[in-house]
Amino acid sequence: MEYYCITDVGLIRDKNQDSYIAVENDYGDFLVLVADGIGGGKAGEVASGEVIKYFDFTFRGSGRFSSLEDVISFMNFHINAVNKHIYDMSVKYEEYEGMGTTLTGFMITSLGMISINCGDSRVYGFKDENIVQLTRDHSLINKLLSEGKITPEEALNHPQRHYLVRAIGVGDKVRADIEEIKDMDYLLACSDGLHGYVSDEEIKKIVLDKEKSVADKTIDLKDLSLLKGGFDNVTAVLVRLKEDV
Repeated sequence: MEYYCITDVGLIRDKNQDSYIAVENDYGDFLVLVADGIGGGKAGEVASGEVIKYFDFTFRGSGRFSSLEDVISFMNFHINAVNKHIYDMSVKYEEYEGMGTTLTGFMITSLGMISINCGDSRVYGFKDENIVQLTRDHSLINKLLSEGKITPEEALNHPQRHYLVRAIGVGDKVRADIEEIKDMDYLLACSDGLHGYVSDEEIKKIVLDKEKSVADKTIDLKDLSLLKGGFDNVTAVLVRLKEDV
């Protein structure tokens, strides 16, 4: 396995409200998470940073998982715990009012792999020259599209296209999507600073380039996002799961 992580403030924003980890525990399990903060002032930055700090500490100290169900239970429990932590901060401190964050990523274990998602950051999988979006956006736009209330063309410039229907810390309870991931060659976790401006086809072309290293591919993803305008913070973590791809 080989991986590379990158984050960039972009060309417009004053500060980077994205945070990430790529961390291994004592038993060889590997966790990747990307968090994209929401909220005014420094609140988004605080929310995403607190979530990542929480999981960095918690996962390093996790015990040995006994089954994939155990892995899923671990993530569900701690997602709810950190959600309560962020929500309590937003209620207690006026400067943090309304803060929250997306949370997406994946865990790779000897028992199998899972994707994790709450919000509109994404996990992509790549297998046999194909790209698959492994997470579902928890956005108002995606909800309206799935209900047939707007067209894909209308979604592109919809005034509420950045509105989330699920995020960490905006309520005292939260539900994240946790799904098993089957066999993949690459996994990519990214904030919407990448997938919001770079198309799936462009992402696929970069990731499946057989001439470049994992690091160069990740840097190319970030650079293309900046070339498209750099309107948002951008974060990407790319993992190559197999040596021969």
